[in-house]
Amino acid sequence: MRKELFFTLLTVNLVAQNDVGCNTVVESEPIGCSISNVLKNPPSLIVEKVLTVQERIVQKKTMGITKKLDFIEVEHDNQKLLIERVSIEEQMSCPPFCLEPMSIGDVQTVGELETLNFIEKLKEKQARLLVDVRSSKTYQKATIPGAINLPLNILENESKYQDEVLKLLGAKVNLKTAKKKWSFKNAQFLLIFGDSASSSEASRAIKKLLELGYPSSKLLYYRSGIEAWKDFGLTTT
Repeated sequence: MRKELFFTLLTVNLVAQNDVGCNTVVESEPIGCSISNVLKNPPSLIVEKVLTVQERIVQKKTMGITKKLDFIEVEHDNQKLLIERVSIEEQMSCPPFCLEPMSIGDVQTVGELETLNFIEKLKEKQARLLVDVRSSKTYQKATIPGAINLPLNILENESKYQDEVLKLLGAKVNLKTAKKKWSFKNAQFLLIFGDSASSSEASRAIKKLLELGYPSSKLLYYRSGIEAWKDFGLTTT
C-alpha cells in the first residue's frame, strides 16, 4: 500500500512539473497531454493565454500616449483612422509609462552618437558626469559604461541627501544673496538618462535640477535611455 501511494504521489509530482493533463484547457479548449491523468475526474485548470504583440494590436490592447492624449484621429486613403498606442506588455499603462516630450525647456536633447562623444570626453577628466537616475537595483543590473548612479529619489526635496548630492555635483551654498540658495558656477556638466522615452525618471530629475537653479547649459538629456542604447547593440555593463 505504501509503495502504491508513493508511486502515485511521485507520478502526480512529475505530471505537475513536466506534463499537461488532458483536463487542462486554454480558453476553454482542451490541449494535448503526454500521459493520462493519474487523478480521477480532477477539476479543469484554466491557463491564461499570453498574447503576442500582433494579437494585442488586433485586440486593441491600447494605452494612453501621454497623460492628456489617448489617440489622434487622421484621414488616410479617404478613411478615418485612429493613431493609438498598443500596450506591448500586460501591466503597462499611462501613467506612469507615458511618452516624454522631446525637449525640456532649454536643455539640449541628445542621441546615441552625442552620448558616445560625451563618454569619450570623460577620459579627459573634464568636469562632466554621465548620470543614470534609475533605481540602484536597476542600475546594478545594467547601465551605460562610465555612468554613475544618482537615483531620482535622492534629488527630491524630501531627501536628506539632496544638499550632499548638489555639493558633489559642484554646487556651493550661495552666501551673497538669500534669493538663491545655491551657486552653480563650478557645477559639473551632466548628461542624464533613464530607462526609455516612456519613463519619466530622467525628465523629472532634470526638471528638479532646473528648479533648484542648475543651469540648463550644463545639462544634456538622453531621452531614449538605456533601452534604446541596448536596441542599437551598444555595450552595457
